[in-house]
Amino acid sequence: MILFMGGERTAYRDPACYFYNGCYYLFFTVSEKENGYMYNQIAMSKSEDLINWSSPVVLTETDNLKNYCSPGCVLEKDGEFILCFTSYPMPRPFAECSIADNTARIYLMRTKDFKTFSVPEKIYAKGKSCDFEAEGRMIDPFLIKKDGQYYLFFKQNGVSLSVSKDLDNWEFRGSAPGGENACVIEADGRYLLIHSPKNGIGIKESGDLANWEDKGIHTLEQESWDWASGRLTAGFAMKSCGGTSSKYILFFHGSRKEAFPETHGEATLACAFTDDFQTFRYEP
Repeated sequence: MILFMGGERTAYRDPACYFYNGCYYLFFTVSEKENGYMYNQIAMSKSEDLINWSSPVVLTETDNLKNYCSPGCVLEKDGEFILCFTSYPMPRPFAECSIADNTARIYLMRTKDFKTFSVPEKIYAKGKSCDFEAEGRMIDPFLIKKDGQYYLFFKQNGVSLSVSKDLDNWEFRGSAPGGENACVIEADGRYLLIHSPKNGIGIKESGDLANWEDKGIHTLEQESWDWASGRLTAGFAMKSCGGTSSKYILFFHGSRKEAFPETHGEATLACAFTDDFQTFRYEP
């Protein structure tokens, strides 16, 4: 089911969703081409039924030296809701370099009402004593809480992991093979890692959040979707909170093969529905 259709100037990418007070809140990247440069911002839309979505509201500034984008998830802590995301600086024209430079890092911001949000705060995923250069390029954060600790997954040398007791002081735990846009969901007593390989929705399974077993890659009905002819990617899965008879909702985006660069791709946001992450349908 298509949610927001991309076009030559504006693309919609990298979905993440949270259910609160009867509404699904969908966060995503709005990517715009302007005078040869790429500008990314985080936007939000909401829906009560997964069919009718409000017009996107942009949450971050227009600045290609920051280019905040790729929301990972929302986590509740002490009456606040915390959204994690990426900075994706693209200071050069996209014809010269179509991806972020090495200053890409990960951030969070806070809200109590999904109306006003705090200024972005940098996540020191390798500890505050690690200097900026030594941190290295990192993108696509995702947070979960388990047994009183916070687990932070992010893209660096595969899927990297840090842990914290307070969302402020982090300890780096290493990396495992995997693609971009990590999303971790608990299903039937196991953890599923939804990630983005070169193309498709990759799935890995684990019992301990450290050792992952490949469970295949799904491309859904990509071959019949012209808006996903280039790449189908950025899967985000969540348990259904109503509006569908399926157990889980899978949000993702597709980009067109002929649209340059892929980091824009005239990308379109869509969602699918599943009970088992093996078979999917496209209407609620």
